[in-house]
Amino acid sequence: MLGDLQKIIGRSDQYQEEDFVHAANMLLVNQFIYAERSGHRDSYFLVASHVDYFTNLFAAIGWSLIYQPDEAYLGILPKGEERFLRLKLDESLFLLCLRQQYEQKLEAFDVEAGRAYITSNDLLSLYENLTGREIPNETRLKELLSLFSRHGIIERGKPHETDPKNIPLTINPSIRQVVVEDFIGQLEGLCEENDEDEDDATSSLSEPETGSTDESKIESLPAETSETSIAESEDAVTEQPASEETN
Repeated sequence: MLGDLQKIIGRSDQYQEEDFVHAANMLLVNQFIYAERSGHRDSYFLVASHVDYFTNLFAAIGWSLIYQPDEAYLGILPKGEERFLRLKLDESLFLLCLRQQYEQKLEAFDVEAGRAYITSNDLLSLYENLTGREIPNETRLKELLSLFSRHGIIERGKPHETDPKNIPLTINPSIRQVVVEDFIGQLEGLCEENDEDEDDATSSLSEPETGSTDESKIESLPAETSETSIAESEDAVTEQPASEETN
């Protein structure tokens, strides 16, 4: 890979080695990067102009590069044994709710540049209606939103001063990469689990396993995969974002 990189740099009058290192690190940290975000833009266009190189680079360490030029984003998904991640049950359920809301907006042509817009109050109402579970408290909600934001699944806006607890949210199109196709079946399957049995759920986020007994197992499969495991038998999984993004 170093030889390939030196050849690319030798032919380029725009990029240096550190630019490639920075772009690769940005993908590893954020999992998904977007052309429209100022902090991502340079790395997005570097990777987009050298897709073959980065595809081979990440394949060498067990990752798949996802390139969606129509929606102007790039991402990486773990594969093989590294697909598995530990997520708490409520995290998996909220991911599934986000995918459901995204698809609903998409069907209603209520998306802009591939992005759907809701609020935290909308998300909480959806969670309560679809799962029949109590909504999390304010602290836990902030933790959930922070998790999904770090992985580039959502973006948080600034609440209106008259309603400071109702946070505007953008659902990014990468939700379809993280949560597999059979999300309704997965949601129903997880909701049928016993409240105390929180060790089964599936997704494509890419964080190290914590090993906590109250967490659910998340498998990172691309959205195109039809055989998902988000809520299969005792091991339901939602697709997971990569490592922690600093938001």
